[in-house]
Amino acid sequence: MNLDRLEVDHLRNIENVSLELAPGINLFTGPNGAGKTSLLEAVHLLVRGKSFRRGGLESQISHASDDMAVRGRFTVDQTSFRLDFTKSRGNPLELQRDRRRVQRISEIVSLVPIQTFLPDLAELIFGAPVERRKWLDLGVLYEDSDTLRTMAHFRHVLRQRNAALRTRQGSQLDAWDFELVASAEAITLLRHRCFDNMSEEVMSCMSQLCPELDVSLRFFPGFRGEEFAEDLRKQRPRDVKLRMTNSGPHRADVHVRISVDGRQRKALPSAAALVSQGQARALAAAFKLGQAQYLRTRGYRSLLLVDDLGSEWDDVHCDRFLSHMTGLGSQVLGSAVSAELLPQGWAERVERFELNQGNVL
Repeated sequence: MNLDRLEVDHLRNIENVSLELAPGINLFTGPNGAGKTSLLEAVHLLVRGKSFRRGGLESQISHASDDMAVRGRFTVDQTSFRLDFTKSRGNPLELQRDRRRVQRISEIVSLVPIQTFLPDLAELIFGAPVERRKWLDLGVLYEDSDTLRTMAHFRHVLRQRNAALRTRQGSQLDAWDFELVASAEAITLLRHRCFDNMSEEVMSCMSQLCPELDVSLRFFPGFRGEEFAEDLRKQRPRDVKLRMTNSGPHRADVHVRISVDGRQRKALPSAAALVSQGQARALAAAFKLGQAQYLRTRGYRSLLLVDDLGSEWDDVHCDRFLSHMTGLGSQVLGSAVSAELLPQGWAERVERFELNQGNVL
């Protein structure tokens, strides 16, 4: 998967930019506020229909304009297709593939796998379980075509059960429990299978990016014991009291344990003190690169978006990170204040685009 051409109009401080991109590492450089991250954001809008930054879509339209647009030409196995993203003030966004309107963003998600490496990357390891669930479910999405339908059904049943708990309609709980168990078992099976396969790639990446750390991973399905039905039955009095479902796939997590000098901690804030910022980012990067490596075995080549490349990395970890990305054969779009922040020898190995005040110099 390569993004060959990118065109951006009226996105934040970018008025009109057109770029021909290289298959390898493309680096956007320039001072703060030059528009480097906005170019990465434009690609995310194009293939996900939303930004990785906070704020609504209209806040991203240039002040002097009433609409913004992003266009991209992609190549997969010598076949090209075009994606168009447009958003006007007061109107819903519109996505097109080869000039035909896309009805569901899932149509694009399955076409263009992406991995984002943002300044808060370490939150994937040390943050809330929801981030690790999203990571795992992205892998599941490319393993089973029915994943979105299965997850949507589970969320629907969960909402109905929670509504019955809130309104104290106990007579409905048995029926919703039956549906919830069936749906939860399907999701858990998909996640477990994907985790078993993907974790091997993640551990391989960890051994290359942070070999000094001893790390173990374990999938937690969101409930205790072997059977969700039994756990749900035991939890019902608590669920009724709290008026919400307290166990299930919506509580799933990937537990990470880190050992440094014989000290082991679960990767929560207590474990963050055991590792450096570079190591923390390397651990999270291994999750993302491991997933990209896994998807490659499934026939999908990911597009990698790396914001602030070289920042908060020491040269050793940054060199390992760049080497691994290059080895994957994935196209990389990155941003940095200067290419000189990269480890020695890398500045000459990237395609550079210098920006200033939203313009490519």
